[in-house]
Amino acid sequence: MKKYALILLVLLCGCASQNEQPPFEINNKQLHTKLDEQGNKIFAYVVSVKANSRKSLNLERPLTRSEFKNFAEQEYFEESNSLKLELEDQAVHLLKQELHDKKYCSDDKYEINEVLWRDLSVRLMGRCL
Repeated sequence: MKKYALILLVLLCGCASQNEQPPFEINNKQLHTKLDEQGNKIFAYVVSVKANSRKSLNLERPLTRSEFKNFAEQEYFEESNSLKLELEDQAVHLLKQELHDKKYCSDDKYEINEVLWRDLSVRLMGRCL
């Protein structure tokens, strides 16, 4: 009987994890490079996410407590500082990989000087050391 309960638990956990959607989806990454007036290599890396629309409520009937809770707990990228920080962290990792793959900065040494936010994107600007 314990085996069946364990198998059922594993199957339920697997189904539950498949229904979770990522908090945002990256739809564009661009690396822009150039030399400044002193001949130093500089770059700007832009990462954009796809906009998610709000799920509409069915107001033809009263909401259950769990439906209201789920609606209230929905995070949207444009409103969530934690999702923006998560994207910023991911953008730093993607930038590191992109600079390494293109061999843009010697010895992979660089610094990020500025981070700019737009509604659905983050831009990391910096220079090679």
